[in-house]
Amino acid sequence: MAFDAFFLSAVLAEVRGKCLGARVDKIHQPSRDTLILHLRGRDSREKLLFAANPTAPRLHLTAASPENPAEPPMFCMLLRKHLLGARLAEITQIPMERAAYFAFECTDEMGFPVRKTLAAELMGRTCNLYLLGPDGRILDCLRRIGLDETSRRPALPGLNYQKPEPVAKENPLYFEDYGNLLARPGADLLSDRLMDTLGGLSPLVCREAALFAAGSTDARISALNVDDTGEKLLLFFREHLNHPKPYVYIQPDGTPKQYAFCPLRQYGSCQEMESFAALLDGFYTLRDRKDAMRQKGQAVRKTVQNLCTRLTR
Repeated sequence: MAFDAFFLSAVLAEVRGKCLGARVDKIHQPSRDTLILHLRGRDSREKLLFAANPTAPRLHLTAASPENPAEPPMFCMLLRKHLLGARLAEITQIPMERAAYFAFECTDEMGFPVRKTLAAELMGRTCNLYLLGPDGRILDCLRRIGLDETSRRPALPGLNYQKPEPVAKENPLYFEDYGNLLARPGADLLSDRLMDTLGGLSPLVCREAALFAAGSTDARISALNVDDTGEKLLLFFREHLNHPKPYVYIQPDGTPKQYAFCPLRQYGSCQEMESFAALLDGFYTLRDRKDAMRQKGQAVRKTVQNLCTRLTR
């Protein structure tokens, strides 16, 4: 999957179009890592899903209605206390990073207007959700991180929130000197060179760029015409970063395999979806269903094998 920073940017553009100005109607936390905000706008109601799961981090609008626990978790109760009735005023993102900030206009205990922020960091193992007060202090977070020597960014109520460190790479939205990028020393594999130099892109998208510019995902720079390849790379990123579209590759057996904001030509074929929300909702619903079937199948198989072994003895 390619839920990278620029895929997140495309998802946030959809969310802004449908949810800015909406008010928080309900808040649910169906699982430890999943949070759903029910938003009520003038013309529609939307459900915004946050999945701070290290194996599948994402956020998007959803049509799913997962079952909720009988007792809501503490973090869910805290969000209800602070955000119910609040208006979604602004959505921002750190450049080239999978971190988004949802600013809500609320009222404090005395009835005065304040702005609180729900910060969603979707960076692999460090996934977390934070509720921040108007002064930038952490009111609480999904995963608390203690004040030990191994934690670079402790996360505890009362501490000042620290944003992730800026990405020390070129921003492909504005970078144009691909000829020089290919001519200077570095990795010989084109996709690796792109990964090492450009920020916010997944390996999948870098392989797609190499396929478009050089005809192969394993193309090596030493065998390429630097000027021609540089022009094609500029064309690829200019087109797909400025006009992203939701593409998904589904295997012949019906299992969803990959998705990205650009066509997935390395798999031979792919499908364009109507929206990023529909792509992610369908992708993870189908994947979770197949995973559940596989787990049940393994359990049945193990039971049968044990019974066969017992009967043989």
